[in-house]
Amino acid sequence: MALDLNKKTSSATYYYSDENSNTVGPFTLEQLLIKINKNTLVYREGIDWMNADQVEELKIYFKSQSNTAYTSLNEQSSTSVNTKKYFKAPFSFDGRIRRMEYGISFILYLFIYSSIFTSLRNNSFASLLYIPLIWFILAQGAKRCHDRGNSGWYQIIPFYILWMIFAGGDFNENEYGQSPK
Repeated sequence: MALDLNKKTSSATYYYSDENSNTVGPFTLEQLLIKINKNTLVYREGIDWMNADQVEELKIYFKSQSNTAYTSLNEQSSTSVNTKKYFKAPFSFDGRIRRMEYGISFILYLFIYSSIFTSLRNNSFASLLYIPLIWFILAQGAKRCHDRGNSGWYQIIPFYILWMIFAGGDFNENEYGQSPK
């Protein structure tokens, strides 16, 4: 960032107080800006010790720095909200999904399964509707196992479904891909 420094402040020597209350310096303004934050106590001839964001020639620097940080934080949060999409590839066995997506998948599976069972139980054609439904829940289960760092075959272990619903996934990238978080 370029600062418009007049000769009076650009030739001044600055000192700052470190975390142990030791006086450190002298520094030019450019050197000082690299070493301090807005709450660092700063001194130069003509002013008493004060926080860096209260020194006239430093106010612009810290004001623009906080606005930039605020803007980038807002941009990050808005993009992260927009990039979370559930059911991007519901019939694929590749990748990882979070607990929430698996929980929703399981509820959908139970709802559709019970709807087919109650309304079409005497129809032999209805059994064909179970094939994509079973494929869907197995694919979602495999991806949830992948999020836990396990093979998709783990889902056939009795009661492992409870572990898939309630246990968290790996925080970092694993052999099955990036974290869905």
